[in-house]
Amino acid sequence: MRFHLLGSLEVLDDDLPVPLGGVKQRAALGFLLLHANRVVATSKLLQALWQQDVPPTARKMLQNAVSGLRGVLTPHGSATEGSALLLTHAPGYLLRVDQNSLDLSRFQQLTEQGRGELSAGNWPAAARVLRKALSLWRGPVLADLVETGINWPELTAIKDWRLSAQENCFEAELACGRHYEIIGELESLIEVEPYRERLNGQLMLALYRCGRQVDALSAYRRTRAALVEGLGLEPGRELQELERAILDHAPVLDLPPSVQRRHLLAVGQTSPAPAPVVITSPPAEPVVTVDARDVTTVERKLVSVVMVSAQLGLAAGDGDPEDVDAVHQEVASVVAAEISRLGGVVSGNVGSVFLAMFGVPKTAEDDADRAVRAALAVRDRLASVADVQIGVATGDSLVRLPAAGTPTATGVLLDQCRQLMALAPLGAVRACDSTREASVSVTWETDGALSGGWQAVSCMPPRGVDRRAQAAVPFVERERELLVLQGLLEEVRTRRRPHFVTVLGEAGVGKTRLVNELGSSSLVLRGTATAFGDDRGFGPLADVVSGFSSFETLRAAMASLVGVGELADRLHASLACLAEPSSGVQPDFPSWRRFLEEVAEASPLVVLLEDVHWANDVVLDFMEELSEHASSVPLLVIATARPELLQRRPSWFGGKRNATTISLEPLSHNGTRNLLDSLLPFGELSSELWQTLVSCVGGNPLFATEYARMMADPRMSCVQNGSSLPLPPSVRGVLTAQLDSLPFEVKAVLQDAAVVGDLVSPGAVAATGGRDALEAAKALELLEQRDFLRRQGRNSETGEIEYGFRHQLVRDVVAEQLPRALRAAKHERAQVWFDEPALDLTDRRAG
Repeated sequence: MRFHLLGSLEVLDDDLPVPLGGVKQRAALGFLLLHANRVVATSKLLQALWQQDVPPTARKMLQNAVSGLRGVLTPHGSATEGSALLLTHAPGYLLRVDQNSLDLSRFQQLTEQGRGELSAGNWPAAARVLRKALSLWRGPVLADLVETGINWPELTAIKDWRLSAQENCFEAELACGRHYEIIGELESLIEVEPYRERLNGQLMLALYRCGRQVDALSAYRRTRAALVEGLGLEPGRELQELERAILDHAPVLDLPPSVQRRHLLAVGQTSPAPAPVVITSPPAEPVVTVDARDVTTVERKLVSVVMVSAQLGLAAGDGDPEDVDAVHQEVASVVAAEISRLGGVVSGNVGSVFLAMFGVPKTAEDDADRAVRAALAVRDRLASVADVQIGVATGDSLVRLPAAGTPTATGVLLDQCRQLMALAPLGAVRACDSTREASVSVTWETDGALSGGWQAVSCMPPRGVDRRAQAAVPFVERERELLVLQGLLEEVRTRRRPHFVTVLGEAGVGKTRLVNELGSSSLVLRGTATAFGDDRGFGPLADVVSGFSSFETLRAAMASLVGVGELADRLHASLACLAEPSSGVQPDFPSWRRFLEEVAEASPLVVLLEDVHWANDVVLDFMEELSEHASSVPLLVIATARPELLQRRPSWFGGKRNATTISLEPLSHNGTRNLLDSLLPFGELSSELWQTLVSCVGGNPLFATEYARMMADPRMSCVQNGSSLPLPPSVRGVLTAQLDSLPFEVKAVLQDAAVVGDLVSPGAVAATGGRDALEAAKALELLEQRDFLRRQGRNSETGEIEYGFRHQLVRDVVAEQLPRALRAAKHERAQVWFDEPALDLTDRRAG
């Protein structure tokens, strides 16, 4: 048997998990393993299991737990090789285990070995051994027991052992010249352990050796501020001396020449900088190179967290380990399938509690809705497998996005989700207020949040989600585009020739509002692509067919079009498969085209296909093929899409004579004011607040609607006369989703630009992010092409092109994603860059 304490408590027998019973039995085993091969007094065990209010029957309950553990640890009632022995030994119990079978003992052995190598100056061996020791950890020590409220002093001691091992490992790796590789790990660890002076000193040294003296000094100032404000203490002598050495560029901080040579040979370059990462963009975009060491791996993000707790023991009957494992595997499979289907990430599990996240690594505008939808799907699929409790919480979290592996999140959001899960009745999904407000397709209990949170009942089918709530927005400044559509529709009718229109625009700019305004005496069939993926991407086609006839009466509808016979049967068979996407039958696109032609032949037809940027490639291929092969019938096809469609299809309908593209730009300043004026039902606002609102909306009708809804809330009365407005969650979601569509390294450049200010140049961005100016220039050019930045001209002094953010909210959202410490460090670098040119210019004028 093998025993795992470094993470959740786990016992493995031939690599299979052994069921350990209830909480008290697991806690007794955990405490005995912490004191393996030592006698533990009964009184001490009782105190550990009941830290307060020990019940009169505690000794009897402990005896029952010990009896149960003996049955677990000695299969079939007799000891076998490698099994543990739980002995009664006055004044308590003795758990005898092989040291090699306990991960805690193995960790202690390896850390001692690593400490010895470190003392002997054998840095590579020390780093290798300590990394091996740290790899044994799967999470916080006895994480599942800690979740039940257990807080033994031994756990704090083991946590300190781990921190000490990490510090020793960093020391060895710094001595080996691996300063670039460990900066991210050091920064992440210091966020949770800000008072560890040794860790902070190691980060300062690593930054200095990377040529980032300003960052190293900033790290010292942050550490000093944390110690003074949090503990009332000044940094120790060693840290103060390190700061002085960095200021003086003391040679003692440099790597020994022999280590420098080995390091340079290892990376194959003539300077200590790592090779850049090359980002290959589509042909229309420049190639960007970004320094790998400055790519942001930690972000503040709005995420939705799902926790699923399954009662495996009840589902497995008599608790046979093989039966329990079978149920566990099935639960894990269902959770993984439903979460991934809706775009979430399963980040792990502690026993039978599974954690999933929506919004990482990339944000979707409807992450909360997806999270609840996935939770309900998991609940329904597991109804006959195991009793489950599910919690869903939405809020800000600090997210770590590793180059490889699963993203992780920290923050009170996880605790909130765990509490919601605990409050949920068996077979129920419970969510927080923020999740409820953002989940537009979910039905909730009408009794309200009686005991904390809201209970989700059901959700609308993906095809039934209303994506056109903004259609009631007043029609402003789109008259020219409407005239174009009306003219094309009239031409289709009179010339009986098909035409294809693509309406492009960012989220919320009014694409749906425009096509709804078209109106028509012709037959209009509408289809909408969704991001849910439940229909294999063919949903728009199914919508169009069902708009003509329900699938139950489709055969009769086909007969009315083409008569009874082989053609009607073929069309019916081809279109009927759209009603059952799970059947796996692919639509027959020539038949679908024939269906549209027959409908248009009977009466002029308008087909509206919305959000085609979410449609799959097969549907996009069909739309382009339809434009080339459709017969001469009065058919107008209007597709709405976001600009990212052109990233997938750069030549979308390019050069076709029967195709038109309309790009919707943001509303003008006056148009935005007129729209807001029609949306705000209450009295006059101050001119200052009007100006702030217009600036925040930025010409986007959806943003105007959301801000107007927010301003109409009585709780907003406190800011009526101020100039600072909070960001509506839906607007934040749209902007964050747009940002996450960027390549990760290019987004890092945009984050540097957000720190610089309203006007940014390649030189300022390069200095802020510690990257090459040419690389920064190429990235800024790409960001201009993606419409995140707008060119503002050239700097009269430096001759560099300067850019401004196309929307102030974009800059605000980008900057908010940076952790405070990282944002402060970048701001200091930017300030240093701005100060230096001013000095140079003064010197030149003086000369």
